[in-house]
Amino acid sequence: MIKRDICLLSALFTGLLISTASLAQNQSASAEEASDMIRQIYSEVSSDGSTLPDWDRIRSFFVDEAIVVLRSSREGNTQFTLEEFIQDFKDFYQRPDLKNSGFREEVLQLKANVYYDIAFIAVIYEARVLNSDRPPQKGIDFWLLAKRKGAWKIVSVVNEIIRPGEALPAPFR
Repeated sequence: MIKRDICLLSALFTGLLISTASLAQNQSASAEEASDMIRQIYSEVSSDGSTLPDWDRIRSFFVDEAIVVLRSSREGNTQFTLEEFIQDFKDFYQRPDLKNSGFREEVLQLKANVYYDIAFIAVIYEARVLNSDRPPQKGIDFWLLAKRKGAWKIVSVVNEIIRPGEALPAPFR
């Protein structure tokens, strides 16, 4: 009887370990998939000046009801709907210095946390107008994602500029 109980407990414990390892492996793969999508966003909004970003492709990364909050001045930020965010980017690309040279955003660091069908991704990035004398601007974006029909979609993003001389947030030090 005791031997049978020990075997049963051993089998249950082994099953639990396998299940836990499988969950961790699935969440790790899911975190990589979500991270890759966010890295793609930075590439998609970048342009060499000769072609504009594919706004429909960029739109496809978001849920229709997404909220975007961007630093818009030293004192404040602006909340956008997805369509307002895209229009703001389109307006940005109309600047003469961008039409001639282009714009690039590049991921410097990324930290992803995934729990089943939700994800939080923090990104340190660098933005620059190409062929400009101005130094690049560093910023931090916090992305919230949810799985919709098996695919990661952006629900919200908030942005802040990293001020020169200030320390980065703890996860990035």
